[in-house]
Amino acid sequence: MTLGCTISFGSGPSTYALQVEEFTVNIRRSPLHAPMPGADPLQIDMGYYDPSVTIRGVLPTVPDTSVSPNVCDKNQLEDVVTDEFDNSITLSIPAGAGDTSATNYVGQVGSFNCALRSTKDSIYWTYTLTLLAKSRT
Repeated sequence: MTLGCTISFGSGPSTYALQVEEFTVNIRRSPLHAPMPGADPLQIDMGYYDPSVTIRGVLPTVPDTSVSPNVCDKNQLEDVVTDEFDNSITLSIPAGAGDTSATNYVGQVGSFNCALRSTKDSIYWTYTLTLLAKSRT
């Protein structure tokens, strides 16, 4: 079973459907932590945080245009990763996946990797994409 997430980008925006098996949100905090001789460490939280979203899933070897939005293939998603340099890349997870409404994460792609897999029945791509998020709506 896969989640029906989408990735949107550009001024249009263009939107692709993604077959996502895992959707992970990571929020890293960076409080100041300084050891003090003979006392407890000094800790100050300035409120800084560094959110990211990582998705893992399957990409078809050819785009699926029978649904809207289209399910992109590896080449189309790779084009998004290499050609989109603005802050308007949005990953959307639909309602019903732990939330009562769709959740959107906006940011820039931090990393992308994919691997070609072969089984008895089919050949497909697996992928992992990390979005360095600046907001959640």
